[in-house]
Amino acid sequence: MKRIGAPSPSFRAPALVEGWLTYLGSTQFAGRWTAICFLPYVGIVEPDFLDHQADHLDRIDTTLLIVSSGTRPLHRLWLDRPTTPRTPLLYDPLGRLHRSFGVAVAQIPVRCQTFLIDRAGLLRFHLVHDFTDHGLSALQEIVTLSQAQDTGRVAARDTIADAREEVMNS
Repeated sequence: MKRIGAPSPSFRAPALVEGWLTYLGSTQFAGRWTAICFLPYVGIVEPDFLDHQADHLDRIDTTLLIVSSGTRPLHRLWLDRPTTPRTPLLYDPLGRLHRSFGVAVAQIPVRCQTFLIDRAGLLRFHLVHDFTDHGLSALQEIVTLSQAQDTGRVAARDTIADAREEVMNS
């Protein structure tokens, strides 16, 4: 696994964006805070929930990317649904993106691992959490604290440690 403070791995992967299959790469998010969530099976999550969470993160200048760990092609997950998510869903069929971040492909179905990448492209935080409102609220708080630390508004080492402890205790 990459160390916190190290440059984030670069990537380019097939993605489903607003119903269209395309490719997304790390260079497209340069200069922006990015949260990359590795979700074992994205098919159990409703598109509205994904978009709602992405909107929350977008309000704090952060892009949410979901990486599917499943083996089923992304476009097939959404064929029978009336709506597709606006949130970018990256597909990692060979596990390259998983390996570059040090994430195992097989995990508990609703647990995800999220990596926070700052504007400079450095890994700032790694969080293992449930893909629920509570788990993503913790992520939003960590993003806000990291951004405040980055701008010098907080003397952050203790604040980030407090946030991590709160997430671990919940």
